[in-house]
Amino acid sequence: MPAHDDLYRAPDGDHGDRVTAVAISPGGDLGATGSRSGEVRFWDLRYGVLRASVGGVGDLPVTGVVFTGETELVTSGCGASRWTLADRRLEWRQVGEGNHAGALILGHGGRSAMVADRGDLRWWALDGSWHGRFHWSGTLDALALAASDLIVTGHADGKVAAWRMPPADRWSDPALVWARKWEEPARQWPMCACDTGRLVVSPRREGVAVLDAASGETVAAIAPDERPTAIAAFPDAPLVVLGGRDGFLTWWDARTGHRLGRVRAHEGRVRALALAPRVGLVLSASQDGTAALWRMHEPRPLARFSPAPADRPAVPHGHEDPWALTAAAGTPDGRRWLVGGAGGQVHILARSRGGGFMPDRVGRPSRPDAELDVEILLEDVRAHWADGPAAVRAARTLGEPGALDAAFPRAEVVEALETLVVRADDPEVREAAVIALAEIDRDATTTALYRMFDRADGIAAGTAGRLLGHFTGEAAPTTDELIASLPGIGNFLGVLTSAALAERGAAAVPALCDALRAFPLPADQEGGRWMRDETTKYRLMSALQWIGPAAAPATPILFAILEDWEIYRDTRHNAKIALQSIGLPETADLVAAEIRRRAELPETPCDVHDHVDEDCEDCEDCDGGEGFGLLLDVLSGMPPEALATADEVEAALAAVRRRFGDGVGTYEQDGEIHEYTVYEISLAEFTADRLAEGRDRGARR
Repeated sequence: MPAHDDLYRAPDGDHGDRVTAVAISPGGDLGATGSRSGEVRFWDLRYGVLRASVGGVGDLPVTGVVFTGETELVTSGCGASRWTLADRRLEWRQVGEGNHAGALILGHGGRSAMVADRGDLRWWALDGSWHGRFHWSGTLDALALAASDLIVTGHADGKVAAWRMPPADRWSDPALVWARKWEEPARQWPMCACDTGRLVVSPRREGVAVLDAASGETVAAIAPDERPTAIAAFPDAPLVVLGGRDGFLTWWDARTGHRLGRVRAHEGRVRALALAPRVGLVLSASQDGTAALWRMHEPRPLARFSPAPADRPAVPHGHEDPWALTAAAGTPDGRRWLVGGAGGQVHILARSRGGGFMPDRVGRPSRPDAELDVEILLEDVRAHWADGPAAVRAARTLGEPGALDAAFPRAEVVEALETLVVRADDPEVREAAVIALAEIDRDATTTALYRMFDRADGIAAGTAGRLLGHFTGEAAPTTDELIASLPGIGNFLGVLTSAALAERGAAAVPALCDALRAFPLPADQEGGRWMRDETTKYRLMSALQWIGPAAAPATPILFAILEDWEIYRDTRHNAKIALQSIGLPETADLVAAEIRRRAELPETPCDVHDHVDEDCEDCEDCDGGEGFGLLLDVLSGMPPEALATADEVEAALAAVRRRFGDGVGTYEQDGEIHEYTVYEISLAEFTADRLAEGRDRGARR
């Protein structure tokens, strides 16, 4: 392992920015801290002094720190790295691959390092002799070791999965044992295991779920009064400790979900918890700048540490008190504690014989001013369901020009705001998120808006009109003015304008139909405005789609556009979606009647290209002039209830079956004849299943 003298610099006290990870060596003599800027520092806990410091390895935060020996350390953040402290020098090398590594654990009896690298789980022997990797789409938040050689992965979208790890002596992929996903996503960064790895503690939207590590089945549900902001689980007992946004600390039986104790620990939210499992102690570190030591069933702390001046200036909303404490670790016997803060300060605490704290080192923030607290703001955004006003304030703060610190990953902010736009129930919360996200990433905002308006309640409460007014400065435009603006605007304002038209409901339908009829049929591909016209038609039909059944008068023009083979494919697709969104039995009857008419035509003429089918090179695109695939695709997406109450559907499906017989086609490949199910028959059978589903629902009412 080569020494890197160019990375080493003389110790100079506290970190320059927030402490993000801490750890203590097995013997309790050495500690390590990592910061948001990627800096790593080694501390001698016996004397309360800094032994070594290194910076410049990467510009991403240190996300995990684990000791693999008394003087050896593995960190994650800007890749995964292994450090060895030798005299006054640090020896360093990168292990494995990847530029960004998140959660970190040790496996195989401490012989391998495992890190979450976005959607990858990577692992390496610490001597570099073997490695493995597998991928699951999405962001990996957390890792936990469970019993029976299982590793549990927690994902940003709420998925939790358990994998059987391969033997330590060979490269191999792990085997999936079980996977769970809840309807509402919940970040898994505090996921952990307890009770000798038999239980997995997984954060959920309304609290915490305790899962059986072997099967993934829910063992208990923990329901705290306030959403937890920190979670710790005793490794050898079914005991979970939660720190809350309200400053309370609660103990829970992981087997039953019963609360065992509750104390008011701090005036601000609990930011970190550390355990001394051998003696049953918990250290809580808070946003208010204090730390306290607790034992279950004790009403008062065994010790309290308050280094922050009582007369320090008040912190503006959305900003971080540099005196806030953000990370903590303790020895198993509770004799020593290492605590880091938002301002880069590092505290080393020892317990006196009387049980109180005897600080060996009291740090001070390296920066005196309160900076934007992106981490806490994102917590409020992600918990929009629990506190809508807090989510609105957080979104507005994040959207202020120049608000984001360059050291904080913008992708995390974009992801959180996108989720808020799409999933929040409160229109005010969604609108605040749209405005904030538009300041950061317009393209991401456009995609999120489509998903938001596709919700069942997406076109409601005037959201689109208010947002359009905010971004254009125009108040109460008429329907005709909105339609006239469509050809000259970009995608972002285009989706807002379509939704604003949809909010006007049936009253806007005549004008939307007139605007669609003004375009030539078939589309004129020779003119210079073809794509601009197609984009405008797409936006007009998006409005009809969001209007839904009240847009029924548009059915004839939508049907005509659906059959226009000269238009852009996405425009035709939008006509299909609009017809399905109207979704009335009359709409299903119109489509079904046309399917039946075509099924009963002679097979040879191609009425699109004026050729015989077998001679027409374009018939693969136009479906032989008969349109079965396209029309059946439209019909199959109609609501089951509409199919069940329509008059023509069954007759149309019977006509398709007569036309295609047994529905088995053949093709030759490598001299062999292969069979396949004709596409039209597959669609017909799928539609028949939805028809039966609709009738079944009607019978149950």
